[in-house]
Amino acid sequence: MFLKEKYAGKMKARGCADGQNQRLYMQKEDTTSPTVSIESLFISAIMDDHEQRDVATTDIPGASCSLT
Repeated sequence: MFLKEKYAGKMKARGCADGQNQRLYMQKEDTTSPTVSIESLFISAIMDDHEQRDVATTDIPGASCSLT
């Protein structure tokens, strides 16, 4: 699910409801997003702390998927 706040303050959401393949002509390896490396995550967190940035996290129930 992708959420975006519009200029008028309304929220817009997009998502795939039934899990159908969207690109049948492409291989799964070419369309999936890579998992972030733990090193990159820690480096980003250290930089955020050093620059005193505000950081927020959220969890979307049911948004995880398995790559089996």
